Amino acid sequence: MTSQSQTTPIAPLASARRRILTGVQPTGDLHLGNYFGAIRPAIQLSQDPQNEVVLMCVNWHALTNKALILEAGTQTPKMLATFLALGFNAASNSLLVQGDFPEILENAWYLSCVASVGLLERATSFKDAVANGKDPTCGLFYYPVLMASDIVSFDAELVPVGKDQAQHLEYASDLAKMFNHTVKTPVFKEAKAMIQETPLLPGTDGVRKMSKSYGNTIPLFTDLKDIERKIKDITTDSKSLDDVKDPDTCVIFQIFKSFAREEALTHMRQKLEHGVGYGYGHAKKDFFQEYQEVFASKRDLYNHYLNNPKEVNSLLEGGKQRMKLVAKSVGARARAALGLGQE
Repeated sequence: MTSQSQTTPIAPLASARRRILTGVQPTGDLHLGNYFGAIRPAIQLSQDPQNEVVLMCVNWHALTNKALILEAGTQTPKMLATFLALGFNAASNSLLVQGDFPEILENAWYLSCVASVGLLERATSFKDAVANGKDPTCGLFYYPVLMASDIVSFDAELVPVGKDQAQHLEYASDLAKMFNHTVKTPVFKEAKAMIQETPLLPGTDGVRKMSKSYGNTIPLFTDLKDIERKIKDITTDSKSLDDVKDPDTCVIFQIFKSFAREEALTHMRQKLEHGVGYGYGHAKKDFFQEYQEVFASKRDLYNHYLNNPKEVNSLLEGGKQRMKLVAKSVGARARAALGLGQE
């Protein structure tokens, strides 16, 4: 390491907009819980000209579940088609596939060389995954390092996280600090949390959050008959057709709020509160009808993109090349600080 690299800060590649990075794993069909908690917020951020959103399909992260290791390959095209169909602004933002950026793995190695084993052992994501029956592979253990590299490799300024995910970003910040302190050069930028107040969406079982691992989801773009069946399976209480029902405790209405338009929400709320002649079967029929109306045109777009991968690649190429420049710049800073050269 040269004395210059020890004393001269290496400036990150500048951006006129605030760069926001978020990632979604391509495991299983995307569902309303994904839409409510991650997809819609990311799309809304991408439509604000003050933001530069880097939305990444984190297919390497999806490999950490050994039982589902082949899913990432089949689900990645579906995920890209979904985000494009739902309105992600890929023209002035970046919709990426993690596996297209070997720079992430390079920087992950640098971060792992300053990370302590104890730090990774304390990771909530690892302990929770093992508690939920996942095989504790090295990849699963290494997950926080790879995630930290996702963030620092693109000079991200902000990372949207829920309150229950704050530890993830803390790890990324800690690892960036450790590396910068070790090489005595501010190589990696420390991103800040963008706390999202989005509440968890209940699943069709009415007990746990909507999650693929619990089998209680309503998919976005699968067969309509399957979606209708899943809506019919939404848990309800024993109130009869003419009983007054509380929308704020009704599982149907709580899920309905995640996508329905204001007029449809008002209609169902009033019907539930009035009670007379409006049972849960009526509410489920209204749910399915609104679902079709909201997502019909988006479903057509989704199928179009899924069947036209060359068009998808063309739409994503500009963002990919912009972020390639950023990732290469970050990698060059790290190598220079380590005395490994620019190439």
